[in-house]
Amino acid sequence: MRRLLQVAGLIALFLLVPLSVSAAGAPQGPCRLIDPSTCPSASELVRAQGFVSALGHFTGAAKVSYFKSGRSLSEQALYGLGGESQNVVQLSDKRYLFAACPSRDCGGIAAAIVVNEFGQIQAVGFSSFHCESACDDYRHLDFYFRKGGEDDTVLAALKAWGTSEQLRRTLRRPEADEGIESRMDVHYLP
Repeated sequence: MRRLLQVAGLIALFLLVPLSVSAAGAPQGPCRLIDPSTCPSASELVRAQGFVSALGHFTGAAKVSYFKSGRSLSEQALYGLGGESQNVVQLSDKRYLFAACPSRDCGGIAAAIVVNEFGQIQAVGFSSFHCESACDDYRHLDFYFRKGGEDDTVLAALKAWGTSEQLRRTLRRPEADEGIESRMDVHYLP
């Protein structure tokens, strides 16, 4: 009888140990906008439930011509965030900067978004060539905040992203960045 209990104990041990190990290494689950720390990339954030709605609410009806002419600000952001993602940057106060370039073109054009720990959008940034009827020869950086919601830390993070070596390396013509400091604009949304 004692031998039978020992065998049963060993079998139970072999069955439970793998379960506890797999639970410890389990992923955090799906990306959730309400907890951006669960989102490993911008492409995951964009697919999170409620993101498109939150982005539309943040940007309103503004129309711009960054990647495509005369499109809504939210459409431009979704286009820019739709491809290859950069690493998520955790900022102070539990804020996160997500950035990516369009799925078919990383030639210096990209978008970034900063969200707080609850998934509320704090700012949106664009690296583009201002494509109206034709695209400009020089790259521009445009950052959007809510009126009265500008934050120096977030602005500094967006500027660092926009002038990063990682983004500059994607340029087809390095001279497109000459004087970029004079082509950084901050815009305020109502």
